[in-house]
Amino acid sequence: MNVFIRADASVTIGTGHVMRCLALAKAARLHGMTVHFVCREHNGAALDLIEAAGFALHRLPITGEAPLPAGYEGWLGETWQQDAARTARVIRDEVGEADWLVVDHYGIDERWEKALRPVAHRIFVIDDLADRRHDCDLLLDQNLRSENAPYQGLAPPSATVLIGPSYALLRDEFRQSRARASVRTGVVKQVVVFFGGSDPTNETEKAIEAIRRLNPAGIEVDVIVGASNPMKERIAALCADLPYMRFHCQVDDMAHFLVDADLALGAAGVSSWERLALGVPALVAAVADNQIENMRQLDELGVAVGLGVSRNVTVEGLAQAIGNLLSSPRIVSAMSEKALGLVDGEGVSRVVDRLVEVVA
Repeated sequence: MNVFIRADASVTIGTGHVMRCLALAKAARLHGMTVHFVCREHNGAALDLIEAAGFALHRLPITGEAPLPAGYEGWLGETWQQDAARTARVIRDEVGEADWLVVDHYGIDERWEKALRPVAHRIFVIDDLADRRHDCDLLLDQNLRSENAPYQGLAPPSATVLIGPSYALLRDEFRQSRARASVRTGVVKQVVVFFGGSDPTNETEKAIEAIRRLNPAGIEVDVIVGASNPMKERIAALCADLPYMRFHCQVDDMAHFLVDADLALGAAGVSSWERLALGVPALVAAVADNQIENMRQLDELGVAVGLGVSRNVTVEGLAQAIGNLLSSPRIVSAMSEKALGLVDGEGVSRVVDRLVEVVA
């Protein structure tokens, strides 16, 4: 079975789309599927991660031939018509037709998807905006949703729609590490700071400064950034000045850090499910507008404390929020227990089973 994945990463987009697609690709490969990635050569595209995982990678060039469209569509790097034509050409040249075409991109909607129908037997859309129409056979939104049918009228009536973190696309390391994850005591000794691969608003530095001001005794902090983080050298220097902080760049074993963490500071995006699967209480900020609803839901469920939209989060406010949790072990422990009950780490297996069932 041939699977093609159209997804992008960049300093602006972040790495979450590519990372969750890599989790899907690795699980699909274990089921005998051949997986190809089609990605734009953006700055911070994370293409080395795809190649290191052993997947075929087809690079779409940055042409600069015309002004980019406004909004998410501009993230494609060219018009949707040009992007669709290039992607279709890749599929035709490689295999003729794809058994599954996976689309994980905010800049793509039903126009692009309809254009790819001649070279794709089935289309699988991964989305978490619920703001545009899709032409697909399967749709996944792994976010928490307060409404019952967010994609009614946005996906074909014949499409199967999967909603919620029980389908979260987590790498196998999280499923394996979950076996030794436990409800935290609430006493915070290990802290993980990770605001995504690129962290364009530099929330990491705010967190470092907030913890420095608190100067808590007996705590060790792992600060993790991606290779595409433009501030990584400055962050490394800040960590070097604090004996209880350890700097890490582009780790491939995030579960190793989270399973031993008593508290995490991060974004309210796709990494939320990684933390929840391992029972890690968290302080989360919405680093993009599409994370605001997710942050609110996480806060209401009592598995994280919402800090607000990142542009409004101050060092002072963050320090206060951290201090509140350090002095409230019962609350921290309760957050951990609820987190473990929300995400079990088996989502990617459930999704791949759907791909296999439909084709069979």
